[in-house]
Amino acid sequence: MLRRFFIINRANLIYIFREGDGLDSDMTVYEVRLCYYSEKDLCMIKYMTDKYKKMEYSKQIQTVLDILQDEVDGNVTSALQKMTKDYSMTWVDLGIVGKELFPTTTNDLKGELEEVYPIKGRQYDIKNIAEGSDLVMVELIESYPDPKTKKVYRTPLVLVLEMENGKIKTGRHYLDPRLSGKYLSKAQVARAYKNGRGSLFIVK
Repeated sequence: MLRRFFIINRANLIYIFREGDGLDSDMTVYEVRLCYYSEKDLCMIKYMTDKYKKMEYSKQIQTVLDILQDEVDGNVTSALQKMTKDYSMTWVDLGIVGKELFPTTTNDLKGELEEVYPIKGRQYDIKNIAEGSDLVMVELIESYPDPKTKKVYRTPLVLVLEMENGKIKTGRHYLDPRLSGKYLSKAQVARAYKNGRGSLFIVK
């Protein structure tokens, strides 16, 4: 019996939560291919997969999800095509060292993206998505390994993105920079989502 499953990316891979696996609060998952399961499991998986594929997001939500995928893939060129020419992003905090009020992107956006996009192993665990007129809000957990130590940063955050003509015009990051500098475990981060409905999917 399946407890839960969701598509992770565009490949033919799924993550499956099975009853009796003894999963703990850090939501450890097992990557599997369809052929590893019984015929009964395969029938259920096919039904759920077909049902998932029928889900359609609005154009503006899909644009936001696609730009997150661009960041994971390190594709700066593709990401820039989803932003307006006057795009800006603001972090609603005091910066990493606590001395800069509301840091924002500079005029050299391409250069900034080329600096952060090469990081390998980045993932976005999407918790909730909401939208309004020319507006998309995403609650997620961003995780990526430290290039030097390989320890994983995990940061819960909320993105508020304003759209214009189908592109992202401006946005705000809401997070606690004191947490983003720590190597939080999956179990620690899960405490922030107690009694929540779990993840919608993971961009990786």
